[in-house]
Amino acid sequence: MQYLKIITKNLLILLLLCLFLALCYFFLDIPLLLNSSFFREHYYVPLRILSIITSPGTQLALWSILFIWYLIIQQNSKAALIVYPIIASMIVSNTLIRFIKIFIGRSRPDMLLYEGVYQLNLFSFERCFTSFPSGHASTFASILGLLAAKYPRQALFWIFLATTLSLCRVFIGAHYLSDVLFGNYLGFAFTWYFYFTSQQKEPAFLSYTKEKLSWKPFHALRELLKKDGQLEQ
Repeated sequence: MQYLKIITKNLLILLLLCLFLALCYFFLDIPLLLNSSFFREHYYVPLRILSIITSPGTQLALWSILFIWYLIIQQNSKAALIVYPIIASMIVSNTLIRFIKIFIGRSRPDMLLYEGVYQLNLFSFERCFTSFPSGHASTFASILGLLAAKYPRQALFWIFLATTLSLCRVFIGAHYLSDVLFGNYLGFAFTWYFYFTSQQKEPAFLSYTKEKLSWKPFHALRELLKKDGQLEQ
């Protein structure tokens, strides 16, 4: 019964979000894009740099390295458990986003700005029809969503910050508002799912931190790093 309530609640939230996204598509996406030309003209370079640094691929690589460091070399279960929801959310949400992009086939904002094209091209593999949803927005939400889950009193601040940072994709003409909002939703939803489920039941991968003889090459490297640290001291 409890799970039924949770599913019903989440479906209702998703339905309301879809209705709001439809409103954005017809009434908000184009005006916001056209009225953000000031940012493209004066702040394109810093916003573009921010987009490159926070790209899904870059962030997934960085957080994966951090996760492997904590899990295998440091064997720090607490730190690995903190990083885990972010990585899991990035992998699942961005994989799902790839399929949605192909299925929806929404034209990129630059097609509207330079060719006047604003349409959906279902089942398209062309890059110019991969606007919806935003992978960058999902990445922002995956990272900051963890802070919202861990510190519920400041949750609104972290949600607002993730959404605000995601808007840089609108300001540089890479996405529409609805692309960003749905990307945020996916990032938050999956991060919170993996975070709260990991709090209820310890993930299987943490068993490695309790088995000192597993993965001997990594264990030897860890011991060597410890010795080096002691020698320096």
